[in-house]
Amino acid sequence: YSILFYSILFYSILHLVFSAGSYIRKAVNVSLGALIILLSIPVVLNLINSRQIMNTSYNPLRIVNTYGAFGSITKERTEVIIQGTSSSDPNDPDAVWEEYEFKCKPGNLQRRPCLISPYHYRLDWLMWFAAFQTYEQNEWVIHLAGKLLANEKETLSLLAFNPFEDKAPPKWVRGEHFRYKFSRPGGQHAQQQRWWIRKRLGPYFPPVNLKGLKKFFKARNWPDPKQN
Repeated sequence: YSILFYSILFYSILHLVFSAGSYIRKAVNVSLGALIILLSIPVVLNLINSRQIMNTSYNPLRIVNTYGAFGSITKERTEVIIQGTSSSDPNDPDAVWEEYEFKCKPGNLQRRPCLISPYHYRLDWLMWFAAFQTYEQNEWVIHLAGKLLANEKETLSLLAFNPFEDKAPPKWVRGEHFRYKFSRPGGQHAQQQRWWIRKRLGPYFPPVNLKGLKKFFKARNWPDPKQN
């Protein structure tokens, strides 16, 4: 009987210990959940704020924070359209300017919006940023223009269409600034197979040629572009 008594006593103690542990664990979980909810209040308030702050830590424990690439998004889509011409005089009203086409970003009005996932078209993405700033803030755009003037194969491989393929490279390249918006379903532009409607805002960067860019490249220690 003594063995049975001690066995029952032992299992009773174990049951009490495990029961107490279960209650303690539940209490800890509830307390932790309440703490996270409490600390999340300023994060949620920030998310619904029109002046949202991104990439911010809201407490010293760093339990809850806010992350994101964009706190807000532009309401209009503007695009830089890069054009080239074989004309010797870029100011000639009869000069024919032909457009380079990127792999994803809007350009050709009749090309449907691309499916970008899972591949990231980084050049197209950077062109989007450049469109709501100036070329002085994005000097790499002029670097790109120099490479197009030189007909650089590596750079052209990043584009969907080169209007000067299988012929002499352009003598001048320029950037034009446009505002893009979707065509209305069933509307006149949609009937013309156009996904986009665009309006010219003005020049983005003036016509440039290889000779004129030499000093610009040299001042920035960029390799002098040479025609392929």
